[in-house]
Amino acid sequence: MENIKKIIPKIVGKKILVFGDLMLDEHIWSRVSRISPEAPVPIADVARISHVPGGCGNVAANIASLKAKAYLVSVIGKDSSGQKLRKALSDKGISTRHLVIDPKRPTILKSRIIAGSQHMVRVDREDRTVLSPKLLATITKRLNKLIPKMDAIIISDYAKGSVTAKTTQLIISLAKKHKKPVSIDPKGVDFSKYRGATVITPNLREASIAARRLIISEKSLIKAGQVLAKLTGSKNVLITRGRDGMSLICPDEVIYIPAVPREVFDITGAGDTVIATLTLALATGATAKNAAILANYAASVVIGKIGTAPCLFEELEEAISGHEPIAKKIKLRKELHAIVQNLRNENAKIIFTNGCFDILHLGHVRYLSKAKKLGDILIIGLNSDASVRKLKGKDRPYIYELERAEILASLECVDYVCIFEETRPDNLIKIVKPDFHVKGGDYKINRLPEKKLVESLGGKVIVIPPIKGRSTTNLVKRILSGK
Repeated sequence: MENIKKIIPKIVGKKILVFGDLMLDEHIWSRVSRISPEAPVPIADVARISHVPGGCGNVAANIASLKAKAYLVSVIGKDSSGQKLRKALSDKGISTRHLVIDPKRPTILKSRIIAGSQHMVRVDREDRTVLSPKLLATITKRLNKLIPKMDAIIISDYAKGSVTAKTTQLIISLAKKHKKPVSIDPKGVDFSKYRGATVITPNLREASIAARRLIISEKSLIKAGQVLAKLTGSKNVLITRGRDGMSLICPDEVIYIPAVPREVFDITGAGDTVIATLTLALATGATAKNAAILANYAASVVIGKIGTAPCLFEELEEAISGHEPIAKKIKLRKELHAIVQNLRNENAKIIFTNGCFDILHLGHVRYLSKAKKLGDILIIGLNSDASVRKLKGKDRPYIYELERAEILASLECVDYVCIFEETRPDNLIKIVKPDFHVKGGDYKINRLPEKKLVESLGGKVIVIPPIKGRSTTNLVKRILSGK
C-alpha cells in the first residue's frame, strides 16, 4: 500500500497531452411525479441544466482535478455547444488554446435527462465522419510542437472521427522518439491502429469484439488480452470489468485487481478516470501494476457520483488511505474477498484474529494493538449473536453484534470487521489467507484447531498472552458483585 501512496504526490504538475474525440455532456436534472396523458412515459420537470466536458474532455478534467496539467488537442464546432464546451473546460482549469474549430462540423453533444439519481434517456447529436485533410494538417502541427514537452500522452478514442490510424501512429512514433508513454482508451474492431502503445485499456465488451473471442471465463479473458497484446504490440493490456474490477495482462504475468467495494450509482466516465490516473502514474515512473491499482481506486470514487464527474486529488488520497466512516470498516464476506485480493496485489501483510469481543475491555484493546504491529492490515472475524450463544450460553452476548462490530471498528488499530455465523472462523480464514493468525489467551499453539488450516495457506499462528485478571467473565462478576 505504501508504494501506491507514494505515487500520489508525484503526479502533481505532470504534463499530459490528451488527444481524441471531444464532446459536451449536458445533464438535465429533473423531477418526475406524473405520467404523460399523451403516452405512457414520465414527464420530467426540469430543475436545472449543467454542462461538463465529455469524451477526451473528461479525461482532461480528471487530469486537472488530480493537480496535473492537461494539454487538450481536439476538434469542436463553431456553435453554441462549442461555446458552452469551451466555458466548461475553462471552469475546470483546462486551456482551450490547442483546440481546432471547424465551422462545418457540429460540436458533439450528449444530453442526459436525469430524474433523482436515475438516468431516463440520453440524446446524442454528432458527426462521425473522418476529419478532413486540412483539419488533420492543423492537428499534426500542434502534436509535433507539444509532444516533446509532455510527460505522457493519452489517446481517447470514441469512434467519432478524430482517432484514425494516421493520427494514432503519428502520436506513437513521436512519443517513442521522445521516450514518452502512450495510453490508449480504444474503440472499434481494429486495434492494429494502436500498434506500439505502452498500454491499452479496453472494457470487457471492447476486448471481446477486437480479439474476436467470446469472453466467458477467466481463461478466455486472459487469452483475449494476450491476442490484443500481440495485435497491438503493447506490453500491457488493462481490461476493465465494471463491478468485477480489472485484469492487467503483462508479458510475464496476469494480475487481477478486484473493484474497491462501493455502492455503485453511475459508471459514466469511469473509463476516463481510469486512463487519466493510470497515465499520470506511469508518467511518474510507476510500474503498470501499481499504476493500475491506483487507477482502480480512482474509479471507485467516480462511480459513487451521478453524471460525468472527475476524481479529485483529495478524494483519491482519501480512497487509498481508507479514511472512511467507521461503519464502512464493517464488511460483508463477499466484500472482504475483493478487499483481501487488492491487499495481496499491494503486498500488504494481513493479520487476522477472531472472537466474541463481548464487552470490550483493556485486555482486548492491548491484544489488538499488539496484533496490528505484526503487519499492515488487521481484520477481525466477529462471532454473530447466534454463534456467541452456542459458544457461551443462552444469556450471552451482553452486547448485540452490530454494536460490538462498531465498537471494534472505532479502534484505530482495526482496519476491517466481518461478522460470521459459524462457531469457528475456518471459512473466513480461507478467504483472508492471513500472514498471521493471532489468538489472545493461554493457548498452546500446537493445540489450536486453526493451526493446520492457517499453515496450509502459508500463514503463521501467534498467541499473545492475556493481561492477568482482564476478561469479560471477570468484569461481569465484579459488576454483579458490586465490588
